[in-house]
Amino acid sequence: MKGLIVFDVDGTFLDSYTLFEKIILDYSRAQGLPKPALEAIRFGYSDPHNHDFKWGVSRTDQVEHLISIFNLMDDWSMSGEHTKTPGLFEGVEDALKHLKDLGHTLAIVTSKPEAPLLHLLEYHKVDGLFSAHRNWDDIARRGEKEKPEPDMLLSVMRDLKFTPEETIMVGDTVMDVKMGRAAKTHTIGVAWGMHPVSYLTEAGAHHIVDTHFKHVVSTVKKIFS
Repeated sequence: MKGLIVFDVDGTFLDSYTLFEKIILDYSRAQGLPKPALEAIRFGYSDPHNHDFKWGVSRTDQVEHLISIFNLMDDWSMSGEHTKTPGLFEGVEDALKHLKDLGHTLAIVTSKPEAPLLHLLEYHKVDGLFSAHRNWDDIARRGEKEKPEPDMLLSVMRDLKFTPEETIMVGDTVMDVKMGRAAKTHTIGVAWGMHPVSYLTEAGAHHIVDTHFKHVVSTVKKIFS
């Protein structure tokens, strides 16, 4: 079967956490905030109202600080400076090309804004591998709800004319897995990003890849065999 493989970006094929962690620490020092609990941010950044990042501020202020950090990260990513640009995980480009060579269609669903997304795809010369993408700007532009709601994933599937049975969602967080499950697609959780295997499994991931990105390809082959 030739299918649709939909990828999250940060933590899935883009190695952004090291840069994210540095920005968090630099930002905290600049704002006079205590050193945050990095593990709490890593596991709870998608739900900051229910996690204490140890900044010593209200949960509302915590959210505002997190938004500022995301904005800083986007600015860094678009700076063109190598040290401020997150790289691809090892084996990503070859694996994506292999999936294309097998006849699969590739797409992206991410919470990253459109401008830094397009910049990074072009920077890493993988922009031509993807047939469609949905990003943060589509939430307002298309009236679509953000992850873990299935709106953006279903939208891509409709545009590219694939059914849930023909679609695989690949991501590193609970939100990615839950979105895929809500859209009734196959799901692959990758364990080198933000959330550990236990989180991904509890969220309902059908398959886990915790070794190397090239094994996403073998998992896709298994699903569509």
